Amino acid sequence: MANEKEVRKLTATNMLKAKFAELNLTQGEVAEKLGISKQSLSYKLNNKLEFKASEIKALSKILKIVDKDAYFFTIMIAKMAK
Repeated sequence: MANEKEVRKLTATNMLKAKFAELNLTQGEVAEKLGISKQSLSYKLNNKLEFKASEIKALSKILKIVDKDAYFFTIMIAKMAK
């Protein structure tokens, strides 16, 4: 079997949390503005769940992010065949 590749969308967690602090926003406030639960936001910030494109757009607006690629990026991970 050949190695498979998995595409993962990741977030720069520390950079996003720094933007929260810069704008004096809590995770709860940001979650409310996004229309998701605080737990869902936490999972997404910690790369356990992926942000939807609409959430990235909304979060970028809330946090005044211009360069989305610095905060949200995609990587390919090789998965070894068993």
